[in-house]
Amino acid sequence: MAAIDTTHGPGAPGGPGRSAPPAAVPKTTRPISWWAALGAAFLAFAAYLIIAWIASGEPARVSSGETPLPGAMKVALAIQQWGLFAGMLALIWFKALRPRLRTGEFSFDGLMVLSFALMWWSDPLYNYFTPGFNYNAWFVNLGSWVGHVPGWMSPNSTQIPQPLLWLPGVYTCAFFSMVLIVNWGFRKIRERYPTLSGISMWFVAFVPMMVVGTMWEAAFMVMGSHHYGSSIEGVTLNFGHYYGFPVYQGITASLLYCTWGAMRYFRDDRGHSFAEAGIERLGVSPRLKGWMRFFAVSGAITAIFFVMYHLPNALIAERGSAWPTDVEKRSYMTSGVCGVGTGIACPDPAIPFPRGDSSLRISPEGELIVPEGTELPIAPPISTEP
Repeated sequence: MAAIDTTHGPGAPGGPGRSAPPAAVPKTTRPISWWAALGAAFLAFAAYLIIAWIASGEPARVSSGETPLPGAMKVALAIQQWGLFAGMLALIWFKALRPRLRTGEFSFDGLMVLSFALMWWSDPLYNYFTPGFNYNAWFVNLGSWVGHVPGWMSPNSTQIPQPLLWLPGVYTCAFFSMVLIVNWGFRKIRERYPTLSGISMWFVAFVPMMVVGTMWEAAFMVMGSHHYGSSIEGVTLNFGHYYGFPVYQGITASLLYCTWGAMRYFRDDRGHSFAEAGIERLGVSPRLKGWMRFFAVSGAITAIFFVMYHLPNALIAERGSAWPTDVEKRSYMTSGVCGVGTGIACPDPAIPFPRGDSSLRISPEGELIVPEGTELPIAPPISTEP
């Protein structure tokens, strides 16, 4: 890896993404070092999770169960799965690898595509506290590694059918497409209002991107790709159906799209994003600079994802409504995470949800289950002494 190709794209000298000369950065400040360290830490953590998962012998296909999938749903899911995976490979080749082979450099777009392609490991963190969503188990899967995340609370984490082809395809194709749409919008806004600030442009793009993001994901859900079982009834489109779409999902997704889009659009005269600031002052080889750019861009993109998406949605899921019957009756949507045959009732505000495998739980039949080896807490008497 080496420096970026700055002859094309919105970050090129004189390009539409240029709003002002880059601000002077004190010589002692090298933001790229911090962002690169964060990016390396994220990827090292992902490697730990996957290695721990494999070493534990947990990888195994999660079955779609007894409920037969409609023929039309199978066709739609197959097109999604293989089409998105092929699209991911094409983007990696045309945006990352081919330019690298031709110029010896990774462009910013190439780094962004690679970052998206590697970030999907974290997707089930939405379920950190309680099962808030799930994938269709018909997709190619081997369960999930998220149960090895420290402090993980949701039960039956190995039953989350994390798609091995569909999910990286979605992250790469859909996310990068949203970034390109945001940048197109920014260019149009800049042409119409040349003095508008970058923050104002971000806000102007926010609602349209929320609509666009909702449209593509809701369409995928109608075709059966995944569900948001723990959505909140009053703010969910088509609540009660497996394709119910929470409005706040569109809001948090738009936060991502607009912020990632701004990261790509507002680059300095060298074509560097805020995560790469200070790279020109690093006293290292061009090859090492290239690696640092990769880790820095990946770290910034993933940090944005965690702060604006994972954290708020994981917290909101704890306040969700009961899983709809239309979800619970479909074995390919529950996949053994909860419901009939699991010993754990699916989330419902009327019942407490277990915190880990040793916690008390309510069965799908409404019975209290005390796991073997779990001792019920007994409150001490109130002290009458000072």
